[in-house]
Amino acid sequence: MKSFALSTIFSIAALLSAGVANAQQKPVVLSALPSQNFAFCLSSDATVVISTTLQNEVGVVITNVGNSQTNTSGTVVVAANNFYGNGAGGEWTSGMGASTLSGGSCYNVGMMSKTTSPNGSNPWTCGQTSGTPSLTGATMSGLVTTTTQVMSVAAGYVVANVASTLNNAPNVNCPY
Repeated sequence: MKSFALSTIFSIAALLSAGVANAQQKPVVLSALPSQNFAFCLSSDATVVISTTLQNEVGVVITNVGNSQTNTSGTVVVAANNFYGNGAGGEWTSGMGASTLSGGSCYNVGMMSKTTSPNGSNPWTCGQTSGTPSLTGATMSGLVTTTTQVMSVAAGYVVANVASTLNNAPNVNCPY
């Protein structure tokens, strides 16, 4: 009986290990993060600072959407691109860095990237831009997925005077 049990266990183990040995690994493929924007309202003038560490092209668009974070249109007040003046399209008005925003309005932020340096034939991937209140300001970041990884494309913060914030805000200007 003991030898029957042992031979059965060894047979099962052999079958399982053969199946594992013949299994082929498949690469993990990530699905795209849904595009979303981040919105905030200012009680008075404030400075927003935006940065990126990626080598590929990154764009950040901040739109004044008036008095409501859920407005779906407005006036672009910041169109920052990390290749501004170095191959980015003419629609971009600045590089990354600091900008001043007028108080008494709400703003919608969209972050996007390309998989290359500036190239008009490559499409933008709209990021999942989100943020959180931080003291009297707010921090924000944008993420995109490739088929194999989630990448942070840009980050920023509003120094002060943030009255309210909204994640999952309408996509106003992506792609730009």
